[in-house]
Amino acid sequence: MDWQVLLNWAQRPQVVLGLAVAVAILLIWNGVQAWRWGKFMRRWKQLMTHSEGGSLEHTLYETLRRVALIEEMLKAHGNHLQQLQSQTNQCLQRVGMVRYDAFPDMGGQQSFALAVLNEQGDGVVLSGIHSRQEMRVYAKRIQKHASTIGLSEEEQQALREAAK
Repeated sequence: MDWQVLLNWAQRPQVVLGLAVAVAILLIWNGVQAWRWGKFMRRWKQLMTHSEGGSLEHTLYETLRRVALIEEMLKAHGNHLQQLQSQTNQCLQRVGMVRYDAFPDMGGQQSFALAVLNEQGDGVVLSGIHSRQEMRVYAKRIQKHASTIGLSEEEQQALREAAK
């Protein structure tokens, strides 16, 4: 290509104006990109610097260390919870109570039968018989929802309530 033709073409006002517009657009585009890059770098530095002055890497290591500690604590708490659960199964937790009149001439249902059992059905039945002169209390051992000693109807009813 002949340089003279190219030079004449480049000196046309339309070409010069078009190139000037293209340069202006590229300068604006370059400014926008520089502004976005500066904004990105500010955010990157903020991300890489912990609020207490440490690096992000240090923060990640510290977070992982804390997660490991929390996992250990969770495991210990889980073991402790299992121990508590096994102890709870042995605790007296099921209660059944029946109030009644032991004698026909006595009112107010002052006598009672109280059954207190654990999860396996072991426990005790307490009976209190109230009369005009005295109050007597009896205790009968319960194993697996049954007693080796005979139970009154009220005691059996209290035992059924506790077993529910």
